[in-house]
Amino acid sequence: MKFTRKTGKHWFILIAINLCLFVFLLTPVSFEEFKTNSSLRILSLEKASIGNKTNVSGAFRDWVSLDQYPKHVLQTVIFAEDKRFYNHPGFDPIAMLRALYSLVNWNEKTNGGSTITQQLVRIQNPKIRSLPGYVRKPLEILTSVRYTIWLSKKEILEAYLNSISIRSNYEGFSSVSRKYFRKHVRFLSVEEGVAIAVLIRSNSPSLNDFKRRVVLLMNLISPEEKPDLEYLVSSLEIGKQTEVLSDVLKSENQHFKFWIQSELPGLTGSLETHFSNETNHKIHQIVLSELEGLRKYNVSNASVIAFEIPENKKDEIRLVGMIGSKNFFEDGFGQVNGALAYRDAGSTLKPMLYALGVERNLVQINSIMHDENKTFPLEDGSGSYIPRNADLQFWGEMTVAEALANSRNIPAVETARKIGVGEFLSFLRKSGMNHLKEGSDRYGLGLSLGTGGANLFQLARVYASFPLGGILPKVSIGKNGNSEIYFGSSKVLFSKETAEEITHILNDSSLRSRAFGNRNFMDFPYPVSIKTGTSKDFRNSWTIGFTKKYIIGAWVGNFSGEKTMEVSGSFGAGRIFHSVMRYMMERETDRSYLPVSVLPKRICRKTGMLALETCPFVTLHMRELRSPKEYCSRHKEKENLSETKESITISFPANGQVFLYHPGVSKNSQEIPVRLRNYRYKKDRNPSLVLNGSFSIPIPISGNASIPIERGEHSLALKEEGKEIQKIRFIVK
Repeated sequence: MKFTRKTGKHWFILIAINLCLFVFLLTPVSFEEFKTNSSLRILSLEKASIGNKTNVSGAFRDWVSLDQYPKHVLQTVIFAEDKRFYNHPGFDPIAMLRALYSLVNWNEKTNGGSTITQQLVRIQNPKIRSLPGYVRKPLEILTSVRYTIWLSKKEILEAYLNSISIRSNYEGFSSVSRKYFRKHVRFLSVEEGVAIAVLIRSNSPSLNDFKRRVVLLMNLISPEEKPDLEYLVSSLEIGKQTEVLSDVLKSENQHFKFWIQSELPGLTGSLETHFSNETNHKIHQIVLSELEGLRKYNVSNASVIAFEIPENKKDEIRLVGMIGSKNFFEDGFGQVNGALAYRDAGSTLKPMLYALGVERNLVQINSIMHDENKTFPLEDGSGSYIPRNADLQFWGEMTVAEALANSRNIPAVETARKIGVGEFLSFLRKSGMNHLKEGSDRYGLGLSLGTGGANLFQLARVYASFPLGGILPKVSIGKNGNSEIYFGSSKVLFSKETAEEITHILNDSSLRSRAFGNRNFMDFPYPVSIKTGTSKDFRNSWTIGFTKKYIIGAWVGNFSGEKTMEVSGSFGAGRIFHSVMRYMMERETDRSYLPVSVLPKRICRKTGMLALETCPFVTLHMRELRSPKEYCSRHKEKENLSETKESITISFPANGQVFLYHPGVSKNSQEIPVRLRNYRYKKDRNPSLVLNGSFSIPIPISGNASIPIERGEHSLALKEEGKEIQKIRFIVK
């Protein structure tokens, strides 16, 4: 043949085409890529399905290893779809010739020309379907050959069985088996496997066609067995419009399912969680029962979170239960997940506040705090913050431990002032409360009383740092294949000594009896550390607590924000917490709590020193290094108590406090009260108050005086024996 420019061009084109084909066929195919379009199946601790999430195609697709498929399923599919599967290079020339012969002689399109590999090519490359036949078929064959070069027959068959569209929006034998037969694919019977295989050719066959094809295929696969056609028709809903819903919907599990789907949007395959169907069902029953009793107090809803501390783990907890609302399907607020909703946290942040103060050595659990009427000037000088206790009373001197156990507000605010709002805010963010995005001036000292808000999940997680020795744990959700799935990371918040000191305060019922009484929902026959919280106007009732095994959080209130009828944390959420914790602890044989780093000390309630026999005392578990070494000097002898001379100070107004004058109200009713600390009337003790350097104010025997209100800046000096011992300034606007 004479070589010309024209033939040279043809040869060049031919070489280029062959080179492209060579490169195409030798481009590797990764088996792992076939698994990426699986949907997410969420399984409970009991291996029951909690819910599915569709893949990017909007379908449900599980991925099960070929080793878990029954042999009869493999035989059935190969017999029905591709008899020479193990012997051809990806396409079957014999089947293609037969299909072509039928088309030429009977002028009708027939099925059966496409192999399992070719069908897999179309599944993985859906755009190929839209190409013209003269392009589509050659490309399909070439890609099938490429698959055969790079993948084993086992891998091709596994990918096909797990991704072929079978029924409605269910892809693969595994998803169809779970949906319609309620079983894992490995437990499929021969007739069930045949019935699913029949649907490969037609997703929605007529009733008669389905029965005919099942009988035909059963006779070929297992002629000695007679299929139960009515069972198969009923199970696969043949002749009915199939539903998209993949699971029996349980109200109590829906909030957990949707939380997992939102937190793990890219996760596929099976997620075997620690979440227990049995536990969550019982918690839900408790919630419904207790809400019946709370309905008359205008309480409409409740939420619970439950974590478990696994054995031999020091930095993780497991989520075992989550109730977001009483009924997920209830109109209105049913789908609000109260376990994740942010609300005023009340006093639930106080254990973290005092833990930080103790860790920074700014206070100790035996430090003396003054629960009295105090005013705290705002940082920007624009006004004052005047906290109040829930009972509107002031108890005077007490230890930090008593202040925490009885949830007194004024000592908490004073502790926050010592620490600094910015420092406490940083600590809360470190604890996982990343919703606190504003600056410290936005929250102010009220942050110590929960004004920044929190949710049950956050609170229960940070409370877990106490039984875990000061370590904020990561939350173990479960396993996805061989990978552990965690929420958050673990980090050290404070020392194990601090953790134990706070733990003992929260589980000492005698410490909190003054505020909560001797019998309440916070009492257990074994050690349980508990803290309650009640937000302003009784809108939110919280109880968070833990043992060495479980951490439980409960909230009750109204999702609308409506007030309850004075339902406190110890009563509202407390009763749910009590029932849930008792249920969880029923299975535990070891309910003890043994301290490791702290020892019991008798502490004087008035001085914080080691108590004498004459002291009003409280027993506190303290670390040896920071426990007091000296005995109380105030109570050495009871008869000398009245002779003790203590420094008198002005407790109200506070230095820098701002008052507002109302012109429409009489001045007499707006007089500014003055209160003195440690004032005891004695003839030989002659303190005096001097306003603005010249105006002397008489001090009654009670020690409570008053000042006429006048606009402007004022000074108030306290003098004793003619010597000025204190001076404050305040403003009236």
